[in-house]
Amino acid sequence: MSADESLALLQTAFAAALDDPAADAALAEHLRAAGPNAALHERLGLYRGNVRATRRAALASAYPVLAALVGEAYFDALALAYARAHPSRDADLNRFGAALPAFIERYETDARYAYFGDVARLEWALHMAAFAADAEPLAPAQWQAIGAERLMTSRLAVHPACTALASNHAALAIWRAHRHDSQNLDDNSREGTREDAWPVRVDAPDWTLVARPRWRPAALAHTQAAHEAFVALQSGATLDDALETAFSIDGAFDFANQWRTWIEAGAIVGIRDD
Repeated sequence: MSADESLALLQTAFAAALDDPAADAALAEHLRAAGPNAALHERLGLYRGNVRATRRAALASAYPVLAALVGEAYFDALALAYARAHPSRDADLNRFGAALPAFIERYETDARYAYFGDVARLEWALHMAAFAADAEPLAPAQWQAIGAERLMTSRLAVHPACTALASNHAALAIWRAHRHDSQNLDDNSREGTREDAWPVRVDAPDWTLVARPRWRPAALAHTQAAHEAFVALQSGATLDDALETAFSIDGAFDFANQWRTWIEAGAIVGIRDD
């Protein structure tokens, strides 16, 4: 066996032992260091604890509301099960939790908590919005200079931080009820109110736009019509075509108010030139 092959086997055995104490014995066979296996097991336990704590911290940072919803013991077990099913393949732990929304839908089998997956998707979109590239939006005078006719036939540029989410559950209302910072109101809520109460119906569908106004990720309530219009714009449709989609869903769609919300949130940044 070559030195490279021997090293690869040792690294594989070490990685396995970090996840499973039962793999310590297999690792011991690859090590030539003196000392009893009990000492090896103890030392690996320190590594194992640090790795698990780091993975859990990375997930808790991305999913603080989910962690609050499920409690510490549940979240500890979830983090361990997730790490075993989806070991990190990226040096950046900020990307570690990408598959957690789909994973928790399989992990949690109680139908009463089927909303966990949708809440997790919202949190992941907010998490990724913080790290997305930036785009400078047009100034009001620049928008006015474009003119209504050209604007309607143009394909619009969406900020890279934006994600439009359609949920089978009241994910936004649940998130608002549990978020740590409930001081900011989205642009669709009434002035002077706070929509942070637990929803009357958890299984009511909702639509959310994640944006990043002034470098701070935010979750804005969408209607279904606004959601479908925004998704169409992201896909390269003209504004005219996107509005046709919206009005086919809701004949009373308030485009003027929705456009103002998108612009103020920095969700629409200009006209696409591709």
